Amino acid sequence: MKHALEAPSPSSPELPVVSVDPVVAVQALRPLARVGGLFILLRPRQWIKGSLVLLAPLVASPATAVTQVVPLLGTLLSFLAASSAVYIFNDLHDRERDRLHPVKRNRPLASGRVSASAAVTLLVVLLAGTAALLMLLPVLVGVIVAGYLAINLWYCLALKHQPLVDVSVVSVGFVLRVLAGTIAVGIAVQPALLIGVYCACLALSLGKRRHELAALSAAGGEAGEHRPALRAYSVPFLDQVVLVNLVAALVGYVAFIWAQTPPYGPVTAGLTFPFAAFAVHRYLQMIAMGGSGGDPVEDLFRDRAMLVNVGLWAAVLAQAMLTSIWQLW
Repeated sequence: MKHALEAPSPSSPELPVVSVDPVVAVQALRPLARVGGLFILLRPRQWIKGSLVLLAPLVASPATAVTQVVPLLGTLLSFLAASSAVYIFNDLHDRERDRLHPVKRNRPLASGRVSASAAVTLLVVLLAGTAALLMLLPVLVGVIVAGYLAINLWYCLALKHQPLVDVSVVSVGFVLRVLAGTIAVGIAVQPALLIGVYCACLALSLGKRRHELAALSAAGGEAGEHRPALRAYSVPFLDQVVLVNLVAALVGYVAFIWAQTPPYGPVTAGLTFPFAAFAVHRYLQMIAMGGSGGDPVEDLFRDRAMLVNVGLWAAVLAQAMLTSIWQLW
């Protein structure tokens, strides 16, 4: 009995130890990282800029926008694909220069996360998709999108290094979005809107140059090392031209809204002017005192005051659009 009690109990079975080779694990994750890099290469955060395609139809003729939703969305998608193609071409062309920039060196091509051949393949797919969409849209919309691609190709190769021409070309690209949306639904072109959009985008582009200059000055860098056009700019000069263009954009906005069907046009202009003026004032405050301006889209989404202002502004405009549709129906 004593021997039985002292006999060792059978040991519990041990679980097998599974070892993971870190090299194999990294190789397994590479396809996911490559797909993620390709998605980042499309610059999805910049797709909000494509909403300018919807601006004129929704504000000037919301009833028409509802009935012409298919060509309007087709135009929007074609510009999203075309703009992503431009971003990829630019990153391919500038990947060596981007490696010298403290932020842009993290881009997929500059960092090596995406190969040049994969980027070229994605570029071809986007251009083919854009061409397929344009076959379903009015011919003039196709001409505008083709013009957008042409001037941006020229921009990437040469115009981006020409002072003032660089920001003007970028602003023209936004005007072409508005114009394409207008033509896609067959409504009258609104010159005041085109002028306002051009001046607003010019101000934002100049504000981006101001941010780059200020950042270089703070870091002790030399202007023009990454962007040669910066040598022709200065912070005081940019402060002046940003202000001038924002005022012009504000006037263009009021003229565009005021020209819409009475009494909704004048009433809406009066109700929304405080929001437009606040947006101008807040942006000037952000670039002058907050060090913002490097990425207008990011500045918009991270600033609570600007988000609340834009939300209220959009709500008033939406109310006016719904009232206009109700009256027509």
